[in-house]
Amino acid sequence: MGTSCQFLCAALAVLVASFARPLVSARADGPWTKQRVVVVRGGKVARDGSVRRRLKTAVVINFKNVSLPAALKALAQAARVNLFVDGMSSATAGSGQTEPVTLQFRYPLSVATALHVILADRGLTYTACNGVLVVGSPDNLAHFVVTRCYRLQPLLLVSTRRHPALINRLQVIGIIKLLQNTVDRSVWVDNGGTVNTARYLDGTLIITAGERDQWRIQRILTALADQVRRRNRRITQR
Repeated sequence: MGTSCQFLCAALAVLVASFARPLVSARADGPWTKQRVVVVRGGKVARDGSVRRRLKTAVVINFKNVSLPAALKALAQAARVNLFVDGMSSATAGSGQTEPVTLQFRYPLSVATALHVILADRGLTYTACNGVLVVGSPDNLAHFVVTRCYRLQPLLLVSTRRHPALINRLQVIGIIKLLQNTVDRSVWVDNGGTVNTARYLDGTLIITAGERDQWRIQRILTALADQVRRRNRRITQR
C-alpha cells in the first residue's frame, strides 16, 4: 500500500510539472517581459532645477539627415536627462517636425541652445516637469505650470522719501510689468493670456508660470537684484 501511494505521488508530481512548464515559459515569453523596471537604490531623483543646470552642458552638434526623435534622444543623453516627447503636440505642430535634422556647429554650444534651434522652426518648444525634459507645442506645454515665490526685499530700492510703503508698492507693480512685458508677453493673464499670473503678498512675489518661463524670470530677477544691491550701497553711503 505504501509503495503504491509513493508511485501515485510521483506520477502526480510528474504530471503537475509537465503542465507547469508551458505555463512558466508562456509567462517568460509574454509581452510584459519587455517592460523592465529598474529600482535604483541610493540614487537621487532629478528635479527641475537639475534639468536646467544639465541643459547647460556644452556639446558639438553634427547632425546630418537625422530624424527629430533621434536628435532629441542624443541631446537628452548628452545632458543626462530623461526625455518625454508629447505625441499630441508633435501631431499638431506642423509638417516641419517630420523633416530630418541637419545641423552642424564647429564650436560647442549648450544643449538648451541646440534644442531651441532645432525646435523653433518646427513649432515646438521644451520645458521641464518633475525632473523630466518635455518637448511639445507651446499650447500643450502651457499647462505644465509651477508656482514659485520670490522675496521682494532684495528687489526694492531703499526709499529716502515719505510714504515708503506706497513707493515700495509702486516698485513691485513696476517689477511685475517688467516681467509681463519681457517674458512671453502674450501668455500673461493681465495681457489677455491664460497661463502666467503674478501677485504679491507680505513681501513675497508669487508667480505661476511654465517652468521655462520661470527660468527666464529667475534670470531677470537675479540681474535686477544685483543692480538694486549696487544702487542701495551708493544710497546708504551718501
